[in-house]
Amino acid sequence: MATILIVVLLLASIGVGYGLRAKKHSETLAQARKAAEKIIEHERQKTKAEVAEYEKNSVQETQQYQETIDQELADDLHDNQRKEAWIEQRMNLLNQKKVVLTNRADALAKKRQSLLQERDNVRTTLGEAKQLITDRWNKLQEVADLEEQAASKLVLKETKQDAIRSKDEFVNNAQTELESSCEREAEDLIALAMEHSDVPRGQAENHRSFIAENAEYLGKLIGNSGQNVRAIEALTGVDIVIDDQEKEVILNGYDPVRRAVAMETMEMIKTEKRVVPDTIERLVNKANKVIDQRIRQYGEDAVRELKLKYVAPDLIKFIGRMHYRTSYGQNILEHSIETAKLAGIFAVELGEDATLARRAGLLHDIGKSIDRDIEATHVELGVELTTQYRESPVIVNTIASHHGDVEAQYVIANLVEAADAISGARQGARSESVADYIQRIKSLEEIANKHPEVKESYAIQAGRELRVIVQPKETDDKTIHSLATNVKNQIEEDVTYPGQVKVTVVRKLEIVEYVEKNKHE
Repeated sequence: MATILIVVLLLASIGVGYGLRAKKHSETLAQARKAAEKIIEHERQKTKAEVAEYEKNSVQETQQYQETIDQELADDLHDNQRKEAWIEQRMNLLNQKKVVLTNRADALAKKRQSLLQERDNVRTTLGEAKQLITDRWNKLQEVADLEEQAASKLVLKETKQDAIRSKDEFVNNAQTELESSCEREAEDLIALAMEHSDVPRGQAENHRSFIAENAEYLGKLIGNSGQNVRAIEALTGVDIVIDDQEKEVILNGYDPVRRAVAMETMEMIKTEKRVVPDTIERLVNKANKVIDQRIRQYGEDAVRELKLKYVAPDLIKFIGRMHYRTSYGQNILEHSIETAKLAGIFAVELGEDATLARRAGLLHDIGKSIDRDIEATHVELGVELTTQYRESPVIVNTIASHHGDVEAQYVIANLVEAADAISGARQGARSESVADYIQRIKSLEEIANKHPEVKESYAIQAGRELRVIVQPKETDDKTIHSLATNVKNQIEEDVTYPGQVKVTVVRKLEIVEYVEKNKHE
């Protein structure tokens, strides 16, 4: 009985324990569910916040992207409008060139037609000559008692004389027409090239004198007992003259680069508070670096403007030094750039290499940039320099021949020579003093008037042309050729002149007679 009671109590305990555990498990499960709901709600709120933030950022990014797209579209539209305007300008230019080419084609067609007509005329003339020979032969046989060999010689002699006269007449007419057309086409080509070349027309920089701003600056420049001026002279190799009354500072020196260094040094002195010889040395070194940098920049700008490639760095420096050289007041670098542009346009019109022509034009006076410590002309120095840097034989020959020292072997050399003459001879390119101008005019006329067959002479076009009028009865067509050559050679030897001088000899014979009505009628 006791055992049964124990079993019953045990079962009851197990049931109560199970109930308690089930209740505890239910409570734990309820807490876990609440915790899970809290976590889910927190994650839901967090996700919602993240979605809102993402949407906000997406809207901002979309707006920025839209603004970027709008800006790019506006830039593209502006660029397209600019390109459209440029294309329209190019189209107008091409249309103008098309009109010019059409006119030239028409002229060539007319010339071809004229040549064909002349060919037909020549053929007709030959036929008539053959018929004439036959007629003469028959006539001679009829009227003359000559042997066949003698008659043949007589006919051939007369025919040869007729042929020579016809040939001379034809050659003279063809030469006259060729000279007329060539001169006209050359003038058109030169005018076209000068219209398309754009080169500054200003005078070269003045590195010879300036006016001091005030007495304080003049005092800095002079220094204690003139020690600052002497220091500048010793370091730059330039003589300096100072006029205390006029406050004018004059720089004397044959080297324009040194004058530029001295001028730059004196410009730097303005910003210095205390100037002593040590300061001068520091400023001169700084000025040398500044001028070297400017020289290289001038050379690089010229090469870039003319679209040249593969120019040696040291040669670029020589190109830049031409900025500080002048010829009759004309800046050599600007003159070389203008010559290069003109030669390039000439080359394009004639089917030559325009880039090589521009390169040759830029380098044709490169010898003038070399310090003249050796006895040689700028032509010889330029040939040596370009040969050293392995420039094209065309460029070397162009430099050697642009003053007529040697014969031009290439078309481009002739083009550069013509462009050089145009650049130097155009109005305002070069200047000279009034005294030199008057002396040159007098010298030209005196050279011509020394010849006894000269009646009078006039120097016209600012001394670029000498018009010589001769006595018609004392000269003939052959002697005026030798007279023009003699005058030209003497001008080359005795007169200094910019550009070129054209010598024109005029021989005109006029015979006038009057017929009066018979008074007795």
